[in-house]
Parts: sequence; structure tokens; C-alpha cells
Amino acid sequence: MSDSRAKSGVSVPPPLGARPARRCWPPSLPLGFLLPVFLAAGVLLCSCAGNKKGADAPAAAPEDTGICKTYERGPVTVTVRTNRKEVTIAERLELTLEADAEEGQEVKLPAFGEKLEQFGIVDYRTSQPELVGKGRVRLRKSYVLEPFLSGTYKIPPMTVEFWKKGDDANPHQIETEELEVHVKSLLPEDLSNLTIADIAPPLELPRPPLRWAWGAVAVGVLVVGLLWWLLWWEHRRRRPGEIAHIPAHEIAYMELQRLVSENLIEKGEIKLFYLKISGVLRRYIENRFRLHAPERTTEEFLAELGTGEVLEGKHRTLLRTFLTHCDLVKFAEHQPSTAEIQQTFDSCKAFIAETEEPAPGSTPTHAV
Repeated sequence: MSDSRAKSGVSVPPPLGARPARRCWPPSLPLGFLLPVFLAAGVLLCSCAGNKKGADAPAAAPEDTGICKTYERGPVTVTVRTNRKEVTIAERLELTLEADAEEGQEVKLPAFGEKLEQFGIVDYRTSQPELVGKGRVRLRKSYVLEPFLSGTYKIPPMTVEFWKKGDDANPHQIETEELEVHVKSLLPEDLSNLTIADIAPPLELPRPPLRWAWGAVAVGVLVVGLLWWLLWWEHRRRRPGEIAHIPAHEIAYMELQRLVSENLIEKGEIKLFYLKISGVLRRYIENRFRLHAPERTTEEFLAELGTGEVLEGKHRTLLRTFLTHCDLVKFAEHQPSTAEIQQTFDSCKAFIAETEEPAPGSTPTHAV
């Protein structure tokens, strides 16, 4: 271990260089396969380029970047934005309300649908709080809105309340400005000249030019090459011991080494350290046991584990203790001691070591 890693107070798992080398994806491809694939791709690109040759490129319309307004008061910054300033009656509008606050502040965003009666709310969601810099947390609500009629729609001001934790009796407010969005009709402005034409007779399909024949040949070559490669890969896969994926525990050990090399404890980034080490263990569980862990809360994840036989009782207890302690640091402002940090790191290593997938025909070995 280098001196910088020793100062962080966290021991590092030994390097994995002593493990036998394994061949992983992508496999080496024979030149005889790559050459026809490249030739076919070149022919296909040329045929596509020929279709566009001589076509008049329409003038690019000015890009509609939407509306973006930012308001700041004390430790809180509120941003409201839309993806478009102008939409047609057949299009949808995306509205986003964000609040960036310093840690230690409680923020209350307006309720879903409040003051949006003019629109139909097609979809809405609240994102999980996320760190957006040292000491700042972002809350976000997103809407997908649908207009009913053409005209000018007004999004009334929205109020965001915030207060210091423990002092909810004296909340402060930030009120946004009124936003205007124009909705265009799909009909022409002068309806007096609007006529409904008769249905046109069916048109004969144009005979494909020769370049499309070349394109079809190129696609056929690609398909044949892909089938040949799949047969070749299946043949290689059946050879025992030649190709193996990287086990989940080895990936987790490498992530732990990178985490220690960042020296987050020495830099005082305790919360970021806990965010990353809990992410390492969650990704390991997803890869090892095929559980979708990273996007679930701790309670949801532990409840799912409790209903199956994926883990033994002692491992479920170890995992619950580890994740609960990480949540205290990440969300409850708990300040862990050096001993608690080391114990958290050791618990992560112990869980990985005791649940790692053994190699076929061998006894499990722990890399800690």
C-alpha cells in the first residue's frame, strides 16, 4: 500500500495480479471475417450517400431551446424550465422544477398538478435527492404536459418553501414568474380557403434503382457474416477453460482498490466515501445474485432478500447492518469515527469474500 493510501485509515485488498489470466470479451476475430464485413459496410454507406446526392437541404430552422428561469434566495436556488417555447397542438411539453439547497435545509416543492389545470398531465415524476457539489442537494419534479387547444398557455407562478432543519415554524418562500407557452394549430390560419381534396388514386411503387440492389447485397453479406461469426463464437464458447467472464467479486475488489486510492477520508469527503462504498456492494449483489439492487431503497432491497433464499441468515444480518450504517451517514448527518469507517470497509470486504462465486471444481478462496 502506498503512503497516501495508508493515511486514509482503510486497508486495501491485495492486488489481483496473482490470479490466472483469463480471456474476456471481445474475442479476437479472424481477418478473413473482418474483411468482408468492412467491404459490405463501405458499399452500404456509398449507397446511402448516393440517395442523398443532389437533394436540396432545407434551411435549418432556429432551434427552440425552451424557457429557463433561475431564482435564488439565501441557501436555495430554484430553476424552472421548459424544453420548448412553442409547440403544436399535437406535441407535448416537458416542464421541470429544480431546487438546489445547502445541506441542513428542508425544501418543499409544490404538489403535483398544482396550478397546471390548463394542461393535461400525461406523466410526472419526482427524482431522488442527489448531491450536486460539495454541501448541496438537488430536488427535482418533472412533468409531461399536453395542451387541449391552440393559443397562449400561461404557467402560473409556483411557490417553493424552505426552512432550516428543526425550524419549520419559520419557512421562507421563493416564487417563480409566470411563463407563457404558445400552442400552434395544425390548420392553416385562413380557413375560408380550406378545401378537402378527393382521395388520390394509388401510386405505383417506383422501381428501385441499382444502388438499392447494391445495398441489399451489402445487407445480405452482413447477415451471412453475422451468422458465420455466431457459429464461430458458439464453437469457441464450447471449448472448456478458454473464455471466462470476470467474476463479480473480482470486479468489486478492483472497485474497492480504486475507492481507497481516491483518499476521500483524508480529504474529509466522508459522505462521498459512504455513497461510493455502498454502491460497490450493491453492484456486487446485482452481478453476483442477479438482483436489481442499485435503484432500490435499503428497505425495499432488504425486504426482497428476506423473501428468498439467496443469502444465509448471517449474511442478511451483515448486509442490513452495513446498509443501515451507510444510510445514517448519507441521510442522517451521522459523523462516523475512524474505527467505524474501518469497520464499514471491513464489513464490505467480508460480505464479498463470504459470498463470492467459487470457480468450477474448486474451493472458494477469499481475496481479503
